[in-house]
Amino acid sequence: MAIRIPVVISQHERRLGSIADYEEQLITRIVMESGLDATLIADLKSIELDTTDHLCLEGLKGDFALATWESSHYVCTHLHRLGIPSVEIIPVDGSPKIQSGVASLQPSKKIFLITLATSTSVDITIKTLKDLLLARSTPVFSIGAPISRNKSLLTVPGPTVKSPQQTPSPITHSSQVDSAVSIPKNAPKLNKIAVSADGEFPNIDLLMDELDQFEI
Repeated sequence: MAIRIPVVISQHERRLGSIADYEEQLITRIVMESGLDATLIADLKSIELDTTDHLCLEGLKGDFALATWESSHYVCTHLHRLGIPSVEIIPVDGSPKIQSGVASLQPSKKIFLITLATSTSVDITIKTLKDLLLARSTPVFSIGAPISRNKSLLTVPGPTVKSPQQTPSPITHSSQVDSAVSIPKNAPKLNKIAVSADGEFPNIDLLMDELDQFEI
């Protein structure tokens, strides 16, 4: 959202000649400027309680600029008379700040005071308001201590995956294998059997006879 500044013009007690012309030019220029909202009220000394001008001042909840022909002490005195809550008056010409209202209370708002004079051109007053608007539109960043990051918080340990252990195959020695057939020591030796190239046994009858000699 764009920053806007309400500008309250407190008229001179006697609006005559060059003073009246100055106020009219100033109001016209403020209305034409972006970010500035003009409000015209009577001289602070002539404002009474519960009047329209008094309610206008009370209705300004935030900070605002006040253009007046009077001094900062004059403004402070009449704001206190009107019961305006504690405010901080900041003259834009660099003069000391003044707190209006109860000194023990924290100022609820800031009033940027612009003292008008016919010797000062309207252009200079408008430039002062635009500089104030620019200063309040510039963001201010506070630089704090650097945030230390714990590396252990950034590293999330994953699940530990164990590689499956291969169960070694049991080694079977020939001495551990029991023969299904017990062959007697005195059994006759088998004759060599010739196998033909096509895988057939030519002497199958002889083989059967020799097998019959085993006692199984």
